[in-house]
Amino acid sequence: MNASKAVTALCATAGLTAALSGLGPTAHAAAVATCLTNEVVTFSEPVTNTPKTVTVTVKGQLFTCVGGPAATGSYTETAELPNYSCTSLFYQGAGTRVFTWNDPGVEPSTYSYNRTSSRVGANIVIVLLGSITSGTFATEPAKMQLDAVNPDPLRCATTGITGLSLFGALTVGV
Repeated sequence: MNASKAVTALCATAGLTAALSGLGPTAHAAAVATCLTNEVVTFSEPVTNTPKTVTVTVKGQLFTCVGGPAATGSYTETAELPNYSCTSLFYQGAGTRVFTWNDPGVEPSTYSYNRTSSRVGANIVIVLLGSITSGTFATEPAKMQLDAVNPDPLRCATTGITGLSLFGALTVGV
């Protein structure tokens, strides 16, 4: 499967998972903007089944945006997580991301969220639910849902994993 088809399949899975889990937008909500997302998560050292403190770095791309003032953007986030392991990739908690839009005339958007995550079949499903607290889209509620394939259990038991790739969507105004 080529990369484009893989992104399409994973994004479709994210939407189906949200609809089936009841996490999708309500019937009366109207999205202000939507973007597809592609995110690469790297770990400061390989993550195994043995818990340890790890620095997680997220680098994401927003693309094919519809309804907003820019078609693309990017974001980064770094967090230090104690007791992190292959079996605890599903941490819950709060965070902040700043979406930098690729149109220099568009003000960055600060997104504050609460994170939940779970396993659904062979995937990790992560939902970030919150609001844009400043910049473009300020005061709008927002939801980002991301899917990743579960890490290889053999690598988790031996050499560890160095990162994850996630695909999904950002919806502003839900």
